[in-house]
Amino acid sequence: MTNSRSTRVGTALILLGLIVGLVGIGAWAASGSQAPRIALKSLSGKTLHLSDYRGKLVLVNFWAPWCPPCRQEMPDLEAFHEAHKDTVVLGLAVSYRSKGNVANMADMMNLTYPVAYADQQTADRFGDFRGLPTTFLISPQGRIIGHHSGVLTRTRMESYRKKYLDQPGS
Repeated sequence: MTNSRSTRVGTALILLGLIVGLVGIGAWAASGSQAPRIALKSLSGKTLHLSDYRGKLVLVNFWAPWCPPCRQEMPDLEAFHEAHKDTVVLGLAVSYRSKGNVANMADMMNLTYPVAYADQQTADRFGDFRGLPTTFLISPQGRIIGHHSGVLTRTRMESYRKKYLDQPGS
């Protein structure tokens, strides 16, 4: 019975992710609150702290191995990460069956940005979490300055980077 319920929940989350990804709900929304203090295990077993990235713009991307829209945006996240040394993409895997599934997906997608294991409680600490994928933008000062629900394209990443890093007084 539990398998049937978790299958229904997983299917519902996939559908929600697809719908959100298709309609682009949830453009960046400035909130200004301090980013939560989190410490999570990376794929290599190292503990990652969000505060370790202070001084850089951070895209905290929540994803799951079974989520098609999450996989769709990974190449753009990787390209963005590789192109900008003043930014960090931090992939936080949630709703996964095993750590092996997460590691396999990261390997299959050739991800070089940091990836860690998270859970729903971690996602909820960021605030407006509406399904997968969801990305939160953290300022170099450690404040949540926006979020995006659904697939985030490289073009949008670049426009938000320009908005928050390249403009005088930002």
